Amino acid sequence: MSASWPDGDSRMISFREAGAAMSRDDPRPIGEEIARVLRSRGWQQRLVAARLVARWSEVVGPAVASHCQPRRLEEDGTLAVVADSAAWATQLSYLQGTLLERLATIVGAGVVKQVRVRTGDIGGLGRGSRAGL
Repeated sequence: MSASWPDGDSRMISFREAGAAMSRDDPRPIGEEIARVLRSRGWQQRLVAARLVARWSEVVGPAVASHCQPRRLEEDGTLAVVADSAAWATQLSYLQGTLLERLATIVGAGVVKQVRVRTGDIGGLGRGSRAGL
């Protein structure tokens, strides 16, 4: 049901559009509330890290993902990645600019500021694992 204005205009208008101030007890969009709770409890970083791990293969491609896995997302925006060989670590380091652009589209601009790659064992860090994040 919609109300009509005296001049016959039946457009709906929100309180925000009308310039009404929201009180603390007014209903808020659920997305805003979830984001507020995540920030207040410090879970935002974990959510970003989980999204990054879940979409890692999409970010780097399946060939690279089978040799390089994200290990940790630091508070300063440094993504630590483990590669199974020096050749793959070097390759990923050369692609850092492209990698940062792709990560920005997945987890948001400025979240991952640099990528640090080292060699090591990536066993057990495949898709679905927490990958130390």
